[in-house]
Amino acid sequence: MAERHVKILIVEDEAVVLHTLQLILQQHGYEVRGARDGHEAFAVAPAFRPEILLCDINLPDIDGIQIAIRIKHEFPACRVVLLSGEISSAELLDEAKAKGYSFEVLAKPTEPQHLLNVLAAQKDQRPHASSGIHRVK
Repeated sequence: MAERHVKILIVEDEAVVLHTLQLILQQHGYEVRGARDGHEAFAVAPAFRPEILLCDINLPDIDGIQIAIRIKHEFPACRVVLLSGEISSAELLDEAKAKGYSFEVLAKPTEPQHLLNVLAAQKDQRPHASSGIHRVK
């Protein structure tokens, strides 16, 4: 019987970063699809059915939090890990929190091993954030 791989949808507008993340995660046994923006993510998600969404917050067409909310609506069991390199994301995160969404946030750039550790953490081992947003350090 073939081993089942966890499906991760990566949404990142920087081509080099997207490609690097895809390579790292594929090399560690994840099944990965990439998208450069929200519209591409929404086109890929229905057939791929991601278990984890790894999404940059600052994207050219739709912000990553809006993508995360829509993906969570379509796939409630999908875990969301947001990537942010900018402090301006705080306001968007506050909006998501006000709507009742709980997301994990990783600072960019993130060391590959740290990212792998975060993704490998079992759901019951992840910290519960009373604020609704867990900032992974």
